[in-house]
Amino acid sequence: MTVNPIIGKKEWVEKPDYYDYYQEVARSSYADMLHDEERNVKYHVALKKAIQSMKKQGRSVKVLDIGTGTGLLSMMAARAGADSVIACEVFHPVASCAKDVIKQNGFEDKIKVVLKHSTELTVGPEGDLKEKANILVAEVFDTELIGEGALRTFQHAVKFLLEPDCIVIPSAASVYAQIIESSLISSWNTLSPVHVAPGKIIVPPKKVTSCHGSAAVHDVQMSQIPQDKFTALTDPICVFKFSFTGDKSIEMNETFIKQVTAINSGSCDVVFMWWDLKMDMDGDVILNNGPKWVQPDPDKARWRDHWMQAIYYLPDVVNVSAGDKITLTAYHDEYSLWFAIPKASNKKITESPTCNCLLHVTDSHARIGMKNDTVRNNQYISMLKEVITPSSVCLCVSDGSLLSVMAAKLGAEKVFALESNRLHQDMIKSYVEENNVSDVVKIIAKEPADLTEKDLQMLKVNVLLTEPYFSNSVHPWELMRFWHLRTLLARFLAPDASVLPQQGRLKAVAVDFEDLWKIRAPVKTAEGFNLSKFDEMIQRAVSIADAAVEPHPLWEYPCKALSEAFNLLKFDFSESTFSDSFEISGEMPISSSGTCNAVALWADYNFNNIEISTGPTQPIVTNHQIQWDMNNKQGVYFIHPPISVIPEKHILTFNIKFNITDSSFIFGISEKC
Repeated sequence: MTVNPIIGKKEWVEKPDYYDYYQEVARSSYADMLHDEERNVKYHVALKKAIQSMKKQGRSVKVLDIGTGTGLLSMMAARAGADSVIACEVFHPVASCAKDVIKQNGFEDKIKVVLKHSTELTVGPEGDLKEKANILVAEVFDTELIGEGALRTFQHAVKFLLEPDCIVIPSAASVYAQIIESSLISSWNTLSPVHVAPGKIIVPPKKVTSCHGSAAVHDVQMSQIPQDKFTALTDPICVFKFSFTGDKSIEMNETFIKQVTAINSGSCDVVFMWWDLKMDMDGDVILNNGPKWVQPDPDKARWRDHWMQAIYYLPDVVNVSAGDKITLTAYHDEYSLWFAIPKASNKKITESPTCNCLLHVTDSHARIGMKNDTVRNNQYISMLKEVITPSSVCLCVSDGSLLSVMAAKLGAEKVFALESNRLHQDMIKSYVEENNVSDVVKIIAKEPADLTEKDLQMLKVNVLLTEPYFSNSVHPWELMRFWHLRTLLARFLAPDASVLPQQGRLKAVAVDFEDLWKIRAPVKTAEGFNLSKFDEMIQRAVSIADAAVEPHPLWEYPCKALSEAFNLLKFDFSESTFSDSFEISGEMPISSSGTCNAVALWADYNFNNIEISTGPTQPIVTNHQIQWDMNNKQGVYFIHPPISVIPEKHILTFNIKFNITDSSFIFGISEKC
């Protein structure tokens, strides 16, 4: 069962055998991890150092690799002289691939792959390990460090799988926090009032403004947040230290309370979090996962997508002046972290904040930011002022959109909000009640295909609106979704009805990503080991489970333009004919030399001559970085393999096939004849 992004309904779609497995492999960050040269090198250095230490003691070297993935760390250990290596992997397709990779590199006699979770491993003559290991190497970390169960994994291994005098890689981890003021970042979590006209304000419901939000981590490429968009209110603080060697017990639930001095004045809105790993027992090798500005050499900071940095939204916002003391409280359980600056009446918060308003369940951070976008809201309001009259009957078909409330505030006679999702229904209902427009706005809890004249009180619609945003759509399908809905709803429209947006364009630009291309690029080799078998597995999984165009928030992934922006498709929404299928082909000229590793796609919309884009926020200039909208995802088509292009010599070709159940995009680079 899958959701058709065009018609918005669930459909049965036949998938290949083991599709879920392929999808999980395709979505994994294995390739990204293996492209992380710093990670690979520092694990390798720590392993060689540990094995040399054991050999100097005259001890047999017995290595246990937990979460082996491709077997890379196990092969490092085997090549460095380990006498035995047990590679533990719980995910069957990856464990099978590890066996192939290990055999391809000639280590099948030295490495034993065990398909189990590490807590299920047995020790003894007939066990998975003949005897306990004396070196543990594990890579079981995520953005929050502990979200993959790292604490339990190390605790169990030290107690049951390792000799008392063992070496653990990494040996320890430190978690850092920094209190930040940022109106931009706050706008991704808390809804603000919308000023529609003098004396007319859309106020968020009280249940939303009083909600602390969710403790769920917001992972981002923190280095890409413009530094003029936030102010550090404290220096970085080490809030937790975890020792994985067994010399100290690992606490599954822990609280850290410390008074820190404010270095700037402002509102304590959020906490930035990152961590580092002490790779060896002596602390000579450190793997720092912080943003560029805390790295020893910011210009050489390594990009990684498998470990990002984290934002946590503080439950209570506290205003401070430079020099004030702030009581920062940090918490963690077995899998997650959260932070607070407790008020005097509530100095300790033992439970993770949870969302009770459902906004943080219904809307993503980007969607909340979209609703708070003052520039875009003002564009919508300007557009509505041109079409809304006291006799306007409006139908809003976007998901959870505030356009219906805006239209009511601007004096429309009747507004129908078509909301098929219960959570969106509840959210818009709370907005309608909070802003006293219940007599104007009626919420229709139906699918568009089920709408009747009775639902519309036998009125003809003279303003059809979309934002456009549809929660089940994946960019760039919003264009086709609205096109389909506009046709579906044509019978309810008055002859002179305004359809907004009036036009939509699917646009594209050839790009050279600095780093994002790596998530779909073959690894080939890492630390001298052949990983082509892994590449084959990933490429097969991607071809089966992934769409040709992937959604990504491109503001987090720098790229420069190699072509001008190009119109691929144009839709005139004033026409009511929806085509179930079509095919187009064409060419895009290359305008700048570089490495073309992808094509970025987005949609532009025209609302009464007001242009609203889901893509670049500034005009594209070839050979310069593109500035992307921070509240939208764009589409990315990766070019395999990346191609060095030269203007006048190369051209980008495209072919788009569309039908209501399936679509395909194909881009390629060819030389001009």
